[in-house]
Amino acid sequence: MVIFRLIGLILIVAALMLLGADVVGWLEAGGDPAYRSFADVWALCDADMAEAVKEWVETTFPDPVSTITDLPSWGVLGVLGVVFSLIGRIGQ
Repeated sequence: MVIFRLIGLILIVAALMLLGADVVGWLEAGGDPAYRSFADVWALCDADMAEAVKEWVETTFPDPVSTITDLPSWGVLGVLGVVFSLIGRIGQ
């Protein structure tokens, strides 16, 4: 169960880093709020895979689920990190 807590910690740290990057971007833009979506961050890692997964999600699941890729990246990773951390804690 330690592995779940470690994965959760890594995801929470990544979420905080992405939140910091978005805040710096907001300050540079003069306070105009804009965020990097989860799809944008995923495309930085592997653009072809991100497009393929986004198309698959949009065709397989209903519309509310496909909007997960449009949410702020720090929110998605933060929630996943908390869930993984809680799973690791329950197993103890």
